[in-house]
Amino acid sequence: MHRKALIRTAVPLVALALTAAACGSSSGSKSSDTSDKPSSTTAPATAAVASQTGAATLRAKLTSLLDEHVYLASKATGAALRGDMTAFNEWAGALNGPADSNTADLTAAITSVYGKDVGTAFDGLWRSEDHIPQFVAYTQAAAKDDAAGKQAAIDKLTAYAKTFGDTLHSVNSDLPADAVTEDITMHATTLIAVIDAQKAGDGAAVYKALEAAYAHMNGTAKVLAVATAQKFPDKFDGDAASPAADLRAGLTSLLEAHVWIASDATGAALAGRQADFEAAATALNGATNSNTSELVDAVGSIYGPDVKTAFDGLWRSENHIPQFVAYTQATAKGDAAGQQAAVDKLTAYAKTFGDTLNSVNSDLPADAVAQDITMHATTLIAVINAQKAGTPDVPMLTRAAVAHMEGTADVLAAATVKKYSDKF
Repeated sequence: MHRKALIRTAVPLVALALTAAACGSSSGSKSSDTSDKPSSTTAPATAAVASQTGAATLRAKLTSLLDEHVYLASKATGAALRGDMTAFNEWAGALNGPADSNTADLTAAITSVYGKDVGTAFDGLWRSEDHIPQFVAYTQAAAKDDAAGKQAAIDKLTAYAKTFGDTLHSVNSDLPADAVTEDITMHATTLIAVIDAQKAGDGAAVYKALEAAYAHMNGTAKVLAVATAQKFPDKFDGDAASPAADLRAGLTSLLEAHVWIASDATGAALAGRQADFEAAATALNGATNSNTSELVDAVGSIYGPDVKTAFDGLWRSENHIPQFVAYTQATAKGDAAGQQAAVDKLTAYAKTFGDTLNSVNSDLPADAVAQDITMHATTLIAVINAQKAGTPDVPMLTRAAVAHMEGTADVLAAATVKKYSDKF
């Protein structure tokens, strides 16, 4: 399933799984507040639209957290297979550490909705030796070409899926145990495909498998949001499966993927891993089957072919993604003037982007959009600087840059829903 299908409101209700939601925080972690409120201070000031109901917000935040689970896992497994144990430990900590991690945020989110007892049980279940540690075990076995070791990890993951299914059903009867089990099994299958492609050194296959892995999680987020909103209607108004909720969740996935893949590209470039850089750059901004092409298709499916063409030219502008590449190249050489030149072009791009979006949709104020794109550049540049310095806060800064895009998706979705109320 491609990300653009999510935008076009065609995401099927795949089986079930996983957990509750959270918005981005300045630390790079994601807060456990699942209340019905806009996730950005620049959101339209008028009454909440369908994309900003409690249920739609839950859905978008679930999408963000579950996508993050897959990306962080892939960052950890990729580092392990390269033999970079420092990076492995840093990404593993961001994934499953006791605090300021994806797991900690998921647990806090579960607790905020289902209560302390369920939150505690979920924490123990999610951190089970048969879950994340088995992806590590599979990766270690793959590195040694140990077929028996890989199968042992798969067997434990399969058993975990059943336990997870039974547990979620006991908490929410709208989550059938067999369907949850099937969904978690598919999660394991898709992430194992990423690990296999990483071991094979096939960059194109890595990103194809990675997209399948987080697209699966997008469907999981939808089903879980629907079931949770049905169980707690007093906490979550609106419809988590509405076209407006689909739009916001789809934009969240696409825009956050932009940052995740860009950080892969810049990290690979700074480490001198040219093949990895080229694979990430193609997945990010290739002519077809890339994050950019899918985002362009998504915009066109709503705003029409003329805007699609204009947006394609704008997003692929020399002053956007190529300037992150230019900044990375300058950073690698310690070229301060080159860094500033790239920053200046990104700043000019932010203004052009703001003016253009405002011309297409008056509910998107030009200055606010420019400010938002400037912040996108600022947060991603912070990641690049940390990658060059080799500091341990690369995962935290990457999570912060990704979390910023969740707010951007909220604002874009709300403005689009208001403009095309007949579609949403």
